[in-house]
Amino acid sequence: MSDLILHEYPESMFAEKIRAIMRYKGINYRRVTIPIIMPKPMLLALTGGYRRTPVLQIGADIYCDSALIARLLDDIHPEPPIFPRHIAATATALAHWTDTFFFQATVRVAFQPRGRAGITWLSDPEQAKAFAQDRAELSRNSNQLGLSFETAHPHFLQHLGHLEKQLGSLPATPFLLGNEPTIADFSTYHCLWLVHNNELIRDTLDPFHEVCAWYDRMKDIGNDIEVADISGEEAIEIAKTSEPAAPGPIESSLLHGIDPSSDVNIMPIDYGRQPTRGRLVTASTEELALIRTDHDAGEVIVHFPRLGYQINQAK
Repeated sequence: MSDLILHEYPESMFAEKIRAIMRYKGINYRRVTIPIIMPKPMLLALTGGYRRTPVLQIGADIYCDSALIARLLDDIHPEPPIFPRHIAATATALAHWTDTFFFQATVRVAFQPRGRAGITWLSDPEQAKAFAQDRAELSRNSNQLGLSFETAHPHFLQHLGHLEKQLGSLPATPFLLGNEPTIADFSTYHCLWLVHNNELIRDTLDPFHEVCAWYDRMKDIGNDIEVADISGEEAIEIAKTSEPAAPGPIESSLLHGIDPSSDVNIMPIDYGRQPTRGRLVTASTEELALIRTDHDAGEVIVHFPRLGYQINQAK
């Protein structure tokens, strides 16, 4: 198997989820640091349109969305597991809710006026304006990122209160679903990481002592791993000189009239609804994937989770 290449930027909370999982599993990887805002020409050469962060590359296979990346990492590095079989459905459902609704509430808490003052890379007015315009484009045609701070803040505190009661109950366990962390822990951790990393709003977490103790356990978990930086050009060359892995099955009963022999578009159903176009090669209850050819990257297969994504016939 080719080396793992993570396309990300340091401030990305979803990238921190994957970084934490890699530390926990002791996975070495290579890293391409991508821009926070568009344009991202080298990333889009690989994804064909998908612009969210992070993206994981293995040779000519491009994996989009942290949910799919986390599951892939558990498949190729199964120990220690983050989707333990006896609670896999519970952990997956909790992680999905956390990565969607609770994520939205967290972002509004983190980017409240008091919080924005503590984000150093937004201190430049031009950078702040460019970021606001970029995120407006990211959420275009979507109401998924439309919570106000006044609406989000009570929801954020409510969930912290629930976590506080659960973590402090007897018999207590060190992690959300037992004695070892699962994907539910990593999804919750990366949301609170965004708040904890900003010293001007970190005190939002102070009343929740059990949650803070859990956060410290999550922050300290993991191994010393090797992370090697490479350029976007190097990553594209790796894709161009690699062969994609054999794709999964196409389950025609899941396509509902879509012709898999012609091009399709795949994109998120919530936000960042920029489609990736290509020929469908995988359609199951877990994954969608298509094959596409880029002028620079060559032939690549772009993979998406089924949960949270839609597929349509390309016009």
